Amino acid sequence: MLPSVIDAHIHWRDPENHPYESLSDGVDEEGERTGAQAETYLPASYLADMAGVDVAGVVHIEAEWTKADPVGETRWLHSLAEQDRAEGLPLVIVAHADLASDAVEPVLEGHAAMPLTRGIRQMLCRVDGRPDLCWADQDYIDLLQWRANYALLAKYGLDFDLMCFAHQMQSFAKLAAVHPDIPVHVEHAGLPWDHSEQGRLAWRTGLKALAELDHIDIKISGFGNTVPNWTTQKIRDYVLQTIEIFGTGRVSFASNAPTDLQFGPISEIWDAFDTITRDFSVDERAAIFAGNARRAYRMSGN
Repeated sequence: MLPSVIDAHIHWRDPENHPYESLSDGVDEEGERTGAQAETYLPASYLADMAGVDVAGVVHIEAEWTKADPVGETRWLHSLAEQDRAEGLPLVIVAHADLASDAVEPVLEGHAAMPLTRGIRQMLCRVDGRPDLCWADQDYIDLLQWRANYALLAKYGLDFDLMCFAHQMQSFAKLAAVHPDIPVHVEHAGLPWDHSEQGRLAWRTGLKALAELDHIDIKISGFGNTVPNWTTQKIRDYVLQTIEIFGTGRVSFASNAPTDLQFGPISEIWDAFDTITRDFSVDERAAIFAGNARRAYRMSGN
């Protein structure tokens, strides 16, 4: 039986009433946008997709709201909660900020001023020569301005959600080691996209570099973007190796709704996670499906 779930990575969108950017989760090898999520996706739609799953709370990750006013998304999400339009779901927020900007501090201050905010995400994943694997428009990790602004997260009590690829992990780990007061949550199991033996080794090596730091945990989700035609069997090793590297106390599961709807029903994702972890203890499964995310994102009920 599937345990109670805190879904550690979801997106809600209302493009009919609010401004968004590309509303896409990537581009193909010719540079064309793919996986567009232009449709409205609100709490009621999410709960319909999660029918049969006991959802105890959600972590909302920034959903490509217009970069002209990133704090606007945080205000909107708070309004959903305040007006009881979040369908009663306990909610915390990971917002967007451009840490390469010399004007980022007012944005961080604006996000941090709202009580549901927990952290910042800026997508860093990029593979030169592969536009389908570029969510970032440049390599940010080694930019002096970006690194200086990353340090500001501690000032505002903000975490960082890390979305990057294996070849970027060791550079980020070196930066994170200098800032142990900034909790880091790795997204989508580190996005394993190169399924060759060499690629899998690079992925494991990168995860191990991150896992050496106690203030970094990881979320397992989003395989649809990097494991073509994913199945439970295809992702099994990635799930189990991620848990082995980080331990059952620093791993959380997530749906990545609605993005992963393009790859199949959300129920199939949870069925896969349930099947893969059947041999874990009741306490371990309770932690992986809910307890770790509750603690990591400082949600009520911990």
